[in-house]
Amino acid sequence: MSMAETPPELPYPKLPLWQAIGLAYSSFFSRFEDVLRASWLWLIAVAALTGYASWQRWSLAMAVMGQVEPELFPSMTQLRQTTALLQLGAALAILAAVSIAVAWHRLMILDEQPGLSGSNITSGDLWHFVVIGFLLCVILIGPALVVILGGFYLTVPATFGPNTVGPIAFIPLLLAAAAVYVVGLAVTLRLSLLLPARAIGNEDLSFGQAWHRTSGNTWRLFWGLIVTTLPPLLLTDLVVIAVLDLAYPTLTATRIAAASTASTVCSLLLLPISIGFLSYAYRHFFEHPLQQTA
Repeated sequence: MSMAETPPELPYPKLPLWQAIGLAYSSFFSRFEDVLRASWLWLIAVAALTGYASWQRWSLAMAVMGQVEPELFPSMTQLRQTTALLQLGAALAILAAVSIAVAWHRLMILDEQPGLSGSNITSGDLWHFVVIGFLLCVILIGPALVVILGGFYLTVPATFGPNTVGPIAFIPLLLAAAAVYVVGLAVTLRLSLLLPARAIGNEDLSFGQAWHRTSGNTWRLFWGLIVTTLPPLLLTDLVVIAVLDLAYPTLTATRIAAASTASTVCSLLLLPISIGFLSYAYRHFFEHPLQQTA
């Protein structure tokens, strides 16, 4: 019987934040070969599709902004094709992120070597991971969206009707939506360890158990994900911008497309760092607690 099946004795040890962050980074670099094994095919496919779609998009945009002859404007067919390519590229990037995340969770928790990049897309565990990810997104943005839409429904008539109250009426609405979003974020963080659970095939862990076990760790989970996500992405974006400034001194569709594509590819390549943090948090709460370091 796993620890996830029985409630722990309270208080449960708090997550050692910096130890989990350090393990996430060190695992990424020490097992970078596994990072590439899990992601290389996705990186090539995403770079090719999103690069071409982005180049098409910005080429058409610059043609519209730079040409005055109506006959040179992009046709509706071209616009629809470009939109479809962009949507397909976004869907492919999401599928790539899910595949890489599941492979890395299984490596970090089960010590299971990643197979061929993308070979896990037919596994049930991956699609259970997708379902949990979707539910967490609903928890995160659903309530705030309901508040915004409901508030607009009630506020817009008062704003533009005969007894107008002015745009200031939207301020309470925005504050309420922000407050609800913060609550949704806190709940999502507490339940986020359901993701590694489903990735490794643990169907027994319930929402209630995840909520119970992570009590008092909301800020630790929040800062752990921030520290394992933002710094590497900001650093790589700065490097990409510097390189493109040298390669393309003037602003062109090619430069914008290259920057967008490089950012997407780097995000996928660096994803295992934050995924590793969640994996170590899962191991702490549901397997063997990480030992506090002095």
